[in-house]
Amino acid sequence: MADTDLLIIGAGPAGLSTALHLAQIAPELVARTLILEKAAHPRPKLCGGGLLPDAENVLGRLGLDPAEIPHVDVDWARFDYDGKGFKTRPDRGRGYAFRIIRRDEFDAWLAEKTRACGFQIQEHTTVRGLLREAESVTVESDRGSYRARVVVGADGSTSIVRRAIVPKEETHTARLLEIVTEPRPGQSFHIQADSYFDFLYVPQGILGYSWDFPALVRGESVRVRGIFDSNVRDVPKNLRLREALADELHHHGYDLQEYPLEGHPLRWFESRSAFSAPRVLLVGDAAGADALFGEGISLALGYGELAARAIRDAFASGDFSFRTYKPALLGSELGKALARRTWWARFFYRLGFPRFQRFVWRHMGWFIMAVMRASLIGWSERPPSRSRPGATPGRPA
Repeated sequence: MADTDLLIIGAGPAGLSTALHLAQIAPELVARTLILEKAAHPRPKLCGGGLLPDAENVLGRLGLDPAEIPHVDVDWARFDYDGKGFKTRPDRGRGYAFRIIRRDEFDAWLAEKTRACGFQIQEHTTVRGLLREAESVTVESDRGSYRARVVVGADGSTSIVRRAIVPKEETHTARLLEIVTEPRPGQSFHIQADSYFDFLYVPQGILGYSWDFPALVRGESVRVRGIFDSNVRDVPKNLRLREALADELHHHGYDLQEYPLEGHPLRWFESRSAFSAPRVLLVGDAAGADALFGEGISLALGYGELAARAIRDAFASGDFSFRTYKPALLGSELGKALARRTWWARFFYRLGFPRFQRFVWRHMGWFIMAVMRASLIGWSERPPSRSRPGATPGRPA
């Protein structure tokens, strides 16, 4: 059995962000940390790939520039109902709405930066389960057993770590489907440099939107298209998710059957949920992602910042209960933004009437952006307080 002080399960943005923030605030833990990843970078990852300014802010505090990764700067984000609505740039200080990266390239880049800090990432290791004991946690995998003083569950929406510490709970999951297509400027009314969110199918029980983003795959221009259903309410579904996506693609001259289709669940954030147990922390999708839009990358990076501070304080104080992790998370700007997104998802998707949806997206763009700027985005502009070792995370030192 291999022993280590800290075991991070999952080498995606949340797990790698936790490691990178530890390298910044507790470098003595780098050599005492092992990161387990079931695949190998670069590995396929289903994701629209939108990198919001909040993600760039968190990475900037780590001294990292995501512009190093192949990306597309989206001119405008367009929010529509049946092809008509408004366009915006959420952060007016930038000359673009947000960036699109492919997740296989982004995660591999982040893993490279993590290795450069001295962390060991062990790939091709699938975790099967874990057992918490008084002084350690034992993790079982297909490559043997590991014992650690602290385990971070960064293993996604279907987290094995989460199931181990919360074996019985109500599951809150969204659904999404995605395909990658070639651009067809002559057959689609979409502008190639813009991104699109269309809420046409909300009245039919799909509580989310279809999306169409520009992207680069191996240097070639493509369109990343998909559909997201938050599932925040139990409502009749007049269309299956696949049927809605096929209908949307048909409007733009595509046949869904001609493209590989991928899908997966997305666990959304719920304030009442558990986020830790003695010697165990949850981050990223394992803790909960955005229920309103299904956004995950910037939030995962933010979770890592909070978790690193909790881990640093635990090793400094010898208290591994992580009792203060949930209050620190809920009291942080990240936690507040997540809680607001869940509230707005439940409120907004309750009003699924066609006339309401049409009016909101075609005439209330100013109000939507005011709400977003005030309470949903920009949370990263105020980083977590830099607490003393042993102090309650989230309180000023």
